[in-house]
Amino acid sequence: MDEKLKATIQKIQLLAAQNPEFESEMRALFGGKANAILNDDKRLDDIYEYCIQKIIKKQAEDFYKNFILNSLTPLLISDYVRMEDFRRKDNFGDFCLAVYQQIEAITNTVCNNHKLLIITEKMWAYPAFIKNKFELNNVDPTISDRKDSNYSIADLIFGKGKAFERSKTSLPNLCAMDKIRVVVYFLGFKAMLVNSFETFVEITDSINDIYQCRNLNHRGNVPTDFEKKVINRVLNAKSFYYHKFLGLLAQYIEYVNNGFENMETNIFNYANTLQEKKVEPVATGPKILGSMDVSKYKKSFK
Repeated sequence: MDEKLKATIQKIQLLAAQNPEFESEMRALFGGKANAILNDDKRLDDIYEYCIQKIIKKQAEDFYKNFILNSLTPLLISDYVRMEDFRRKDNFGDFCLAVYQQIEAITNTVCNNHKLLIITEKMWAYPAFIKNKFELNNVDPTISDRKDSNYSIADLIFGKGKAFERSKTSLPNLCAMDKIRVVVYFLGFKAMLVNSFETFVEITDSINDIYQCRNLNHRGNVPTDFEKKVINRVLNAKSFYYHKFLGLLAQYIEYVNNGFENMETNIFNYANTLQEKKVEPVATGPKILGSMDVSKYKKSFK
């Protein structure tokens, strides 16, 4: 059998297996003359692409069918279709951009939520971790069982050295990765992170990989050494990261679906019971000039 004809038949078989509507679509387009397709591979390619696009669109609609932020659904479906199209064409840079744009749209919408804004302002200075069952005599912890610690939620989200300054920034105006960490903490973990934060770091660092790789198709951008390291690591295992990034997108959506209503009710109600508490700056110690403490004279020094 001619190789081209064989490839054509394989396409037809694949489409028939993937999409029960293929045969009727094909006959409708060609008036029942299937032989015309075998003599014109370009037209078959057009039908093949048309049917694949229909399949991807259906997958996107199913993926976001029950998404809680339904006002975003049309935009997210469109981005999902673009994402899958880029993956099929092995266009990794645009694939990463399309994945990130979905995360970005979800993150910005969540972080514009008025209740989450109140929650973060009230809770920044409170301990990031809650007690575990062992510490509570085998009783399941609640959100109020916060561990007695000076490691605050702001320290977790921003880093201890940056917590004081960044916690004064309004939630919608925070940088992208700070907002993503807010969503993971308050919706993904429901503000109930127990002791170890390895899973939290693993998830947020992996999303940061997507954040860095979205710039692969940008021009004029000079990456830092850290960004180069991330991009080189990902590109050296590109096939793996196609699947990992899709999994992270699904997990992020699951976090929002499972945590959004809890954030608006349980966490919001708890935050409103808290007394006002400010994030404290990190102590740096006195400024020493020779053997003299100059901090009490700081107004005299420029």
